[in-house]
Amino acid sequence: MKLGQAIADVQEAEAAVAHELRVVGERHAVEHDLYHLGHTLARECDEHLKRLAPHAQRYGVEPELAGDGSPGLLEALRRMSAEVLGRSEASGLLLLRDLRALYLTAQAAELAWVVLAQGARAARDRELLVVVGECHEAAQARGTWLRTRIKETAPQVLAAG
Repeated sequence: MKLGQAIADVQEAEAAVAHELRVVGERHAVEHDLYHLGHTLARECDEHLKRLAPHAQRYGVEPELAGDGSPGLLEALRRMSAEVLGRSEASGLLLLRDLRALYLTAQAAELAWVVLAQGARAARDRELLVVVGECHEAAQARGTWLRTRIKETAPQVLAAG
């Protein structure tokens, strides 16, 4: 079965989203909602990886390790620079660019969940389908939040900046 490849794709995509959520949150630490919710959503991605791990092993895929969530030196430096820059015109454009890139990464992960769900249905793997259904729902909510955040940010940066 090729479900293992679909699982590996989801693992890679979720790990990428978690990483990007942390990076963007740290880079724009003055945007408190983005910082805190970004880290919360990154931990949710890590939880998805943990839930998927037993199924990955069952299909012969090495489970992706979840991030530890602790800020490293680079993240601390990003946060300090964000606090120094504050909410300038340049930081607003950077925020908008980062949100757009993060949204695309999140959408790629959501689509990977769709593909895995279809494969799990075809294979009649009910246990995997339960995990995929719950995690996919969270991935959709993550995309909705990011799209809303972009809609809020764009007019502030482009028209008021």
